[in-house]
Amino acid sequence: MAPRPLATATVVITALLAGGCSIMSFGRDEPDYNSPAPLAAAPTAPVTTSTLPPPPGSPAAVPPPSGGLAALDPSMQQPGTTATLPATGTVELGRTDMLGGWTITAAGESCQLFMTLTTWSGGYRASTRGCANPGLQTVSAWNLETGQVQLFNDAGSTVARLYPSSRTQFSGQIEGGAPITVTR
Repeated sequence: MAPRPLATATVVITALLAGGCSIMSFGRDEPDYNSPAPLAAAPTAPVTTSTLPPPPGSPAAVPPPSGGLAALDPSMQQPGTTATLPATGTVELGRTDMLGGWTITAAGESCQLFMTLTTWSGGYRASTRGCANPGLQTVSAWNLETGQVQLFNDAGSTVARLYPSSRTQFSGQIEGGAPITVTR
């Protein structure tokens, strides 16, 4: 009995496809060329930080007094007025110095304060966690103005005012008059 041509062709094609599958891996066993090779660890020197002096020949950067830039330029002042410069020895802060997590200590309790640069009513977004004080539970914004950090609630009312003792510690009062310290 002679084999049928259609059955023979089907068996031959199936054998070729099965043989081709064993030759081609279809990416299963191929190395992943898209991932970078791991880097070897390199020794590093100890890192130190310090404040750089101003460039030679340039005046030191001094924040403008509360009177604005006109208070620095005598030619822009009204006759009979004097310019007042900020006191030396104050802690100079920028908004980025305030970002991240802080620990609040107030009225014998300790809780967390988080500050971001996301704009929010009254300044930038802030939140607290684990605070028992009802006023501190409502903190939703913060702002840094003339060396003072203010914490605000959703209504825009001031919850606390803080002044820097150092770059990592602020002391002040909650609006009820109780002392508050914020540290990193």
